[in-house]
Amino acid sequence: MNFAHVFADLGGIPGDRLSDPQALGGLLLAAANAAGLNPADPPVVKSGTTGITALLVCRGGHVAVHAIPDAGLCFADVAGLGAVQPQRGLDVIIKRLGAREVRTDSRRRGPVTLPHTLEGP
Repeated sequence: MNFAHVFADLGGIPGDRLSDPQALGGLLLAAANAAGLNPADPPVVKSGTTGITALLVCRGGHVAVHAIPDAGLCFADVAGLGAVQPQRGLDVIIKRLGAREVRTDSRRRGPVTLPHTLEGP
């Protein structure tokens, strides 16, 4: 079983696109749909002193953003099991937020096997 995980540091985003909780929730749903993820619950959006965090827990994955509206920054994360395509979800986030600066990374994750230990004399 493979777990695909993509994430991005996004900059140059207008602050109003990052400060609307309802819009961020809708963004997560659109990204999940594009990635082929099925939401388990509605998005959760929480404001704090340093920004806004939005999370959508999906069956076999998640979509999350951590936004700092005053700085025009957003950290996005899309992950899922099996045949999902998280990059498509991340592309939706990047496009809809209008990020002018983008740095992405991805990881394929899977079973962790323990190293074989040799029995000594």
